Amino acid sequence: MLSCCGRQFYAAEKILLPTRGKLYRCLEYGHCPNCSAAVSRLIEQDKNYDIQVKDRHGRKADSAYEKAILQRKKYLATVPKGTKSGENFYYGDFKKTRRVDENNQPIYVQLRRNFNNKTEVLGDVVTHYQKI
Repeated sequence: MLSCCGRQFYAAEKILLPTRGKLYRCLEYGHCPNCSAAVSRLIEQDKNYDIQVKDRHGRKADSAYEKAILQRKKYLATVPKGTKSGENFYYGDFKKTRRVDENNQPIYVQLRRNFNNKTEVLGDVVTHYQKI
């Protein structure tokens, strides 16, 4: 929980960060319901299970939040996605094309995707219109 103006409130966002030699790193971020100031709390746990907490308010809290988002994006870009075990499981998806049918409605293509984002086109989706 974050605190400001003598009140405690829940964080609006909680971002898990890359560990950087620690066991756990997390940033909690939110705005005070009383004065609308930005508040952040960085929680780190080292290998000796000691917990360090750094609270920031105002502009420092905003800059810590922006840095945490950048660190998270850089970390997620380096994480490999997909495995060979995910090649055999499929799910259905649809994609809108630029073509239109006789009623000027867009034509959709039915896709089959696996969990490694490989796609296979199964065919066009046929829409039957009811005459009124």
